[in-house]
Amino acid sequence: MSVSTSPARADPPAQPFNRKYLGSKRLLRTWIAERICAQAGARPGGGPPASFLDGFCGTGSLTVEMAARGSARLVAVDSLLCNCVILRGCCAARRLGRERSARLLSDLNGLPPVAGYITESFAGTYFTRENCARMDGIREAIAEQRADGGISAAECDYLLGSFLLAADRVANTLGQYDAYLKNIRSESVVAGRHLRDERVASGFQLRPLAPIEGGEVEVIAGDMLALASSIDVEAAYYDPPYNGRQYCDNYHVLENLARWQKPTLSGKTRKFDRSGLRSPFCRRADAQGALRALVERTAAPHLFLSYSSEGILSREAILEALGKRGKVQSWGFSYPVFGNGAGVSVKRSLTELLFHLQRG
Repeated sequence: MSVSTSPARADPPAQPFNRKYLGSKRLLRTWIAERICAQAGARPGGGPPASFLDGFCGTGSLTVEMAARGSARLVAVDSLLCNCVILRGCCAARRLGRERSARLLSDLNGLPPVAGYITESFAGTYFTRENCARMDGIREAIAEQRADGGISAAECDYLLGSFLLAADRVANTLGQYDAYLKNIRSESVVAGRHLRDERVASGFQLRPLAPIEGGEVEVIAGDMLALASSIDVEAAYYDPPYNGRQYCDNYHVLENLARWQKPTLSGKTRKFDRSGLRSPFCRRADAQGALRALVERTAAPHLFLSYSSEGILSREAILEALGKRGKVQSWGFSYPVFGNGAGVSVKRSLTELLFHLQRG
């Protein structure tokens, strides 16, 4: 492994959105939140709604933003357990004492490497062999400590959230796990071409999580379509998948590490059976019906929907689904997309569409 010659410095606590994630609203969260507050505020002048749903929450960017703006009760839902665990970990950070969390992280970081399921499954593909062995030792220890009562549920969420973010930090990917880069043992830059993220060769290390400040947050792992009718909030924000790439395929490695059931893997990309995690929003034949069902089942007075200009559904189809339920307005935010990882990427411009349905 390469050794950094940069001066040592302490990394700041990790936010739930400090990761590589396709479609993350980290950079758009301020723009989106301002419109939510202006249209659905609990008080004149654009204050936040008192209760808020972040559906298909992903990295939890809007949950963090709306909590900081003052929403008192927040519900975040995602079908992937890995996304929920990371967000729960940051929620737990507020309740855990600094000394206790620091000691738990230090003890795990000090464990010896152990070649196990992660090493057998992912060494030399998504992670270096050295990091796999460190991950094996730490992941087994978290599971054992929880099983024997050595750590609470909140402490387990905190440690596992830190673990998943640390894994993503050293992953040999471009932002999703449907493929891995082929140059894991090369130098980061060869002949002027960026072949590998420098962090892939850095040592796997747990670091503290940043607490989510503000209101109380409930994080639910489940199907948003099935849960929509049971969640009572003033404003619901949805950010469903918008193309044919299933998120359970994009993040199967992190989901596998979160579940820790050690399933049999198949194919070059080392996937487990994800048949129960596929979203109808990723299927062209089903996306329109899924959106109509979501709108019908949501009772919130204000419904907000994010969607990309590259999405399966057209703007007209979305307006048709929303317009039957009340008054609709929309905004667009154009922004350039760059490749942030190794390899060759093409710069292009996208438009983020934000729709607001106010029920009549």
